[in-house]
Amino acid sequence: MGGSGLLLALLASSGPAAAAGDGPDASYFAGRWALIGENCAAPTSWTMIPGGNFVSQDLAGTWEWAEGKLVLRLEDLAIDEETGEAGGRFRMDGPVAVLGRDRFDLTIAPDVYELQRCPEK
Repeated sequence: MGGSGLLLALLASSGPAAAAGDGPDASYFAGRWALIGENCAAPTSWTMIPGGNFVSQDLAGTWEWAEGKLVLRLEDLAIDEETGEAGGRFRMDGPVAVLGRDRFDLTIAPDVYELQRCPEK
């Protein structure tokens, strides 16, 4: 099997996340994710809990997969070191490009968040 055939076989076997046309289902996103280049043990990694809760070092809120977009409704828990002001609530949503079972990109223009699934302990 050639390189492109192997890639197609890998994508076909990667489950619901690679389904053609309709994208992943919500269960694909459940788990712990880290930005590419960051350590999964870092407190900044994202944990998306089945049922819709989201937790990170300084963020808490909810997530959902709706109409082909990942929607994050978050509260920034950090206190600004310079102003002493508390963070606020915000929403991020954008389309997702699933690149495999353990890898996706979330686009929130102009930024692209490149995420990798962290191994389960």
